[in-house]
Amino acid sequence: MITARLNRLIKAYRIAKALIGDANRGLAIPGTVFRWCHKVRQAVWAEIELVVNHLNPTNKNTVETQPMATETGESPASTSKRADDRAMKDIISALQDGAHLRIHTTVRRAAIEGLPYKDARNGRTISASRCKRLAREGVITEVAMDRYAMNPDFELKAAQ
Repeated sequence: MITARLNRLIKAYRIAKALIGDANRGLAIPGTVFRWCHKVRQAVWAEIELVVNHLNPTNKNTVETQPMATETGESPASTSKRADDRAMKDIISALQDGAHLRIHTTVRRAAIEGLPYKDARNGRTISASRCKRLAREGVITEVAMDRYAMNPDFELKAAQ
């Protein structure tokens, strides 16, 4: 459902964008055009938020906070777990070769570092929670803040 006001605002925004091109060519006053375009853009976003809240009145302001499910209905946690399981073989072999895991604070994933530049395992990641779990199990040890290396006392058992 698109409101008539939103249609008018979108049309005004397209006109403002065209005027920005004129301002860049020196045919219009740039400051005025940029301010007008900014005001129209803010009005468009406010109207979009009104429409979203009108369409979903019971869950106001929760559209962004709900976890997105995949097309198959799978949760993000299960897709992350499956990605971690696929990467574990490369992660363990890289750690055995002397690399270390560093948890990136913004992404909350642990990446392999310390391998030669062209090594394919360099940069492979697992989730920070999986990294912390490996540390609790004794597979890896924390050597610096948010930096983990293979535990020298840990020995892998061969699968039979």
